[in-house]
Amino acid sequence: MEESQGKFFYGWVIVFAGLALSLIMYGVVDVFGIMFKPLSEEFHWDRATVSASSMINWLSFGVGNLVLGTLTDRIGSRRVMILGGILFAIGTLLMSQLQSVWHLYFVFGVLIAVGRSAAAVPLTALVTKWFTKNQGLALALAQSQNVGSAVFAPLSVFLLAQYGWRGAYIGLGLIGLLIIPLALLMRDHHTSRSQVSEAAGRAGAVSSSTLPGMTLGEAMRTRAFWTLNLMVIGCCACHSCILLHGVNHMTDVGLTATTASQVVAVMAIFGMLGKIANGLMADKVGAKWSMAGFLFLQAITIPMFVHAHELPTFYMWAVLFGTGFGGPMPVYAMLFREYFGTRHIGSILGFFFLTAAIGMGSGGMMGGVLYNMFGDYAVPFFTSTGTGLMAAVLALTLPSTEKQKAAMAPQMALAS
Repeated sequence: MEESQGKFFYGWVIVFAGLALSLIMYGVVDVFGIMFKPLSEEFHWDRATVSASSMINWLSFGVGNLVLGTLTDRIGSRRVMILGGILFAIGTLLMSQLQSVWHLYFVFGVLIAVGRSAAAVPLTALVTKWFTKNQGLALALAQSQNVGSAVFAPLSVFLLAQYGWRGAYIGLGLIGLLIIPLALLMRDHHTSRSQVSEAAGRAGAVSSSTLPGMTLGEAMRTRAFWTLNLMVIGCCACHSCILLHGVNHMTDVGLTATTASQVVAVMAIFGMLGKIANGLMADKVGAKWSMAGFLFLQAITIPMFVHAHELPTFYMWAVLFGTGFGGPMPVYAMLFREYFGTRHIGSILGFFFLTAAIGMGSGGMMGGVLYNMFGDYAVPFFTSTGTGLMAAVLALTLPSTEKQKAAMAPQMALAS
């Protein structure tokens, strides 16, 4: 852990509490892919109908991030994260009471999604402000939420077998209540200003009142802003189709639900390792180049998944794809800091997460619609490969950060 002048640096508490909170929120949402078939079979919904709930979830998540990002700039991350945790736990418990597709669309599509927004922009903005040194590692750890599937996928299969999908969601909802005490551990900078100033030298914590940076409107007038937003659409459309429909595909080709959940768990574990590796690489070689490499890895491994029939091949794919898809998200935050500063990072990241949510929702929905049209997942999965490659190429076109730093120089002078 990082210390300065003999003082414990609280930023690492925020990182690991944020990691635990994210693991629960994203883990519970990601197991929807395991609940997909039981819901579809009980209510006789086709895959496009169930996929639409994921689209609504991601759109609500994106709008929630836009709103909560602005709110975070005004009242701080802690209060926003507590509110989000309450909404998320209530929504997860209500999933056990579904009776119609409209219930699914509201509870999973809106309530849970808005609650989960608390683990996105508010947490990312908070970690970004607390850290300058080791920022890539801190963001990677705090955003290693996808490893939650390593725990929640096998757990949900067990609960599903023992209690059915309704009982499984009751259990998941009770676990979701742990989010609230974790959110209480968060500290905004303005509530611990003396500690922040003491730790600033070595740990890199910075007072928000002296942070330079562009407003959202100013950022939107740059090429870098729109390149990053197009990148995340391609990146998220690439892996969201796999995340939502991967278990369906594996059980369609003969794997059991238990075995499929184990493949998902391996993918999730290597997703966390990919985040950490990409964060460390970004600190060493630059965010742009590390980002491009992981985006390429994500995209080029999907054909292996399409053609896999033997269990070892699925596990090998899980290692490679997990590493690739896990890496990019924390590095996006680094790039936004480099290009636009941190004064308005909440609202800027809020817009970015809305764009990412559009990509996530589109990929999942695309998978369901194209499955209904073609009867298997080959076409949607190869389409995912194309969107992933597009994102990787766009990463290589990002402009130099030096021009952005020069543009912010007057603001830095005023702030000092």
